[in-house]
Amino acid sequence: MKKYVLCILLGFLQVAFVNAQQQEPLDTLYARAVRLSATGEIKEATRLLLEVQKVAEREKNDRILCKVHLAKAKIGLISENNAAVEDAIKYATVHCSTCNDSAGLARIYLIKGVMGMKYEQLDSAVYWIKESAQAYANLQDTIAAANAKAKLGNVLERMGKYKDAQPYYLEFYETVKNGTDPRAYLTSNIYLTGNYHYLGNAERASFHNKLFKELASKLHANYEYAESLRYEALISELKGDYVTAYSAAMNFANYYVDTLLSEQILKQSEDFKAQYETEKKENQIALQAVELSKANIWFWVLFGGLGLAILVGAVLYRLLRQLRKRNEEKEFLIKEIHHRVKNNLQILSSLLYLQSRKITDDAALDAVRSGQSRVDAIGLMHQKLYMGDNIAQIEMQDYLEQFGQNLMDALGADENQIQIRYEMQPIYLDVDQAIPLGLIINELATNSIKYGFPDQQQGEITIALYWDAQKRLCLEVSDNGVGISAEQEQKNSTKFGTQLIEILSKKLQGKSTPMSLVQGYGTRIVFDKWEK
Repeated sequence: MKKYVLCILLGFLQVAFVNAQQQEPLDTLYARAVRLSATGEIKEATRLLLEVQKVAEREKNDRILCKVHLAKAKIGLISENNAAVEDAIKYATVHCSTCNDSAGLARIYLIKGVMGMKYEQLDSAVYWIKESAQAYANLQDTIAAANAKAKLGNVLERMGKYKDAQPYYLEFYETVKNGTDPRAYLTSNIYLTGNYHYLGNAERASFHNKLFKELASKLHANYEYAESLRYEALISELKGDYVTAYSAAMNFANYYVDTLLSEQILKQSEDFKAQYETEKKENQIALQAVELSKANIWFWVLFGGLGLAILVGAVLYRLLRQLRKRNEEKEFLIKEIHHRVKNNLQILSSLLYLQSRKITDDAALDAVRSGQSRVDAIGLMHQKLYMGDNIAQIEMQDYLEQFGQNLMDALGADENQIQIRYEMQPIYLDVDQAIPLGLIINELATNSIKYGFPDQQQGEITIALYWDAQKRLCLEVSDNGVGISAEQEQKNSTKFGTQLIEILSKKLQGKSTPMSLVQGYGTRIVFDKWEK
């Protein structure tokens, strides 16, 4: 009987604690959620924001709802969940407009600009970021306005307008230089380091990278510190000091492996510990429920059937949660593997690039750069796997569109001279299929860019991937360039690319044939192994 009374008292205390939490001011709960997100406790911050949102919706508190949805948008940006960002911005716009929160609307415009950059809708990004900068200026928030203009510089750099971006970066730098926010000052130096490097000004890039590195070390910003080491290699290479560039590149690689990967493993361990503590508390609550059930036998006699159903449901629910957690842990580890492979391939690509700057023989230089493009093609595959929602398969249209843009940049092709057109069906392939196929497309598209349009001839390359009438997977890469003469020039220059295409096609059980075109040259490969 004493145990029964004790359990009842514990139940009342729990209810009283929950009520006290609900009575806590919404601004206080919101501020706590923001602090949690700032320290990386995203899961707990999201849970608390949802509690605040429910209460605010009941009270029709647009001011709090405006802030909550903006915080959810920020978490979506951090976790790279674009769908969550779009959803949060939609509701934030409604509530911030209703309560006339000018600062909130300015923030919304800035996030819309950032999303425009993510979707490569650069004109839209410019428009929204300018709107944000003007809104902050109207509020006389000079730091926020300068930060928005710095984001405008990011967009201009994405457009290749590095000189046009510089004034915005300098304005941001001068605004925060003597301020109280060291993180903003760190960011301004990051922007200027990259900008001066793009413009070939090694001295100014080195000046800001030194400040960038010192601030990152002082703030224990390990990812930013690693980035400063990478820039040391690039700036040394720009100066022609290849020995220092190579040494700096190795410092970057070692620091990444020794520090950043260790941090990721530690964070993973902390996440597992938090899950263990959560399950431990749930087990304690379950034991209290069992003690309460034993203390009141008559209760279980009258409501035994209902209690049994609840117990079975609880057990099934716990099993479901455990399975879900295990799947999440496995998915995290698989994504981590893809992330590390991509980073290692990026380091290898950077080392090949540095090595190519020393090579004077044209044939050797072409071979090294071709190797670099193949490494980049594989690295992009792993990037898509760890950034996407599906860790087992790659959506080929999204991959090929980004691949094409990267290949044009790597080969120095002018988009006004050569354009790549994509004719795609929704096709998902696993990594064992996608990597060889990506390498085949890399070789065929590279040949078209290098040999199909001599003397600045304008033209178009078409990449098609589809299921034919027999439901077989078909790949076509064609151009409207000079035609068979380009193919002959390719065979005379190197046979490795052709051999690689034949080997990979054979591995995937594909048959390669030339395409009959009125103008230009093309290759069709039909893969009998795959059926729709």
